[in-house]
Amino acid sequence: MSGSGQGRAFARLKEAAKGVRLNTLHRYVGIILAPFLVLQTVSGLLLRLARVGPSVSEEGIGAPLNAWHQLLVRIHIGPGLLSTTYQLLLAAGVLWMAVSGWILYLRIRRGRNRRPSA
Repeated sequence: MSGSGQGRAFARLKEAAKGVRLNTLHRYVGIILAPFLVLQTVSGLLLRLARVGPSVSEEGIGAPLNAWHQLLVRIHIGPGLLSTTYQLLLAAGVLWMAVSGWILYLRIRRGRNRRPSA
């Protein structure tokens, strides 16, 4: 095999290894993010169905909510820096999953287009 041929073969092998690493990383990040996404989705859905925002009652806007609603608000929105950090990390994780998934899709599609049809 010539030096040029070996270089191309090495480049293909290196590219394939990157794809395997990205695929594995994509899988594990998805497994880690899934419970948090479910928690956010379910709490947001329950809040929306209950139409909880600032409550309006005879006591006026912002009246105390029952314990169930307070728990849902704390889970979904949460107070403080910890909650803000959690939400930003979750959003970054979802964006990373979308981008890495798109890259994996394009690699698969490109690999199919390269194969000679039989």
